[in-house]
Amino acid sequence: MCAQAFAVSPILRLKRSSQSGNKVMTAAWQTVYSQNQAYAWIFGSGRIDLTNMAAGDSIEVRVSSRQIAGGGYIVEDDMDYDDVQPVNKKKVTIGSFIDTFGVIIEMRQTAVAVALLTIYCEFSDATR
Repeated sequence: MCAQAFAVSPILRLKRSSQSGNKVMTAAWQTVYSQNQAYAWIFGSGRIDLTNMAAGDSIEVRVSSRQIAGGGYIVEDDMDYDDVQPVNKKKVTIGSFIDTFGVIIEMRQTAVAVALLTIYCEFSDATR
């Protein structure tokens, strides 16, 4: 008897998010990534490049999620980065997790050395 191959559609497909790219900072919170589905999905990862921060710059990053469908977002993590970042800490990494009801990642620049920064963000997720 021979083995037979079947084409199987993936349930979830990990991919680069179309929300990746350069984000111009503002003093107000701005959403740099947002996702919600009617099913469980996976946030693959996030990388935020802080290479161009200078002395006097401050960036705040927060990750929020909803615990019930249609509910409000609750802050899960709030991170502050000030001044020039150490050589081995130029990128912020947000690890993977499973979600259903919604996730948002927001950023703002709370102090400016010379000008508002443009920050590169790379996100991946696994959705249908």
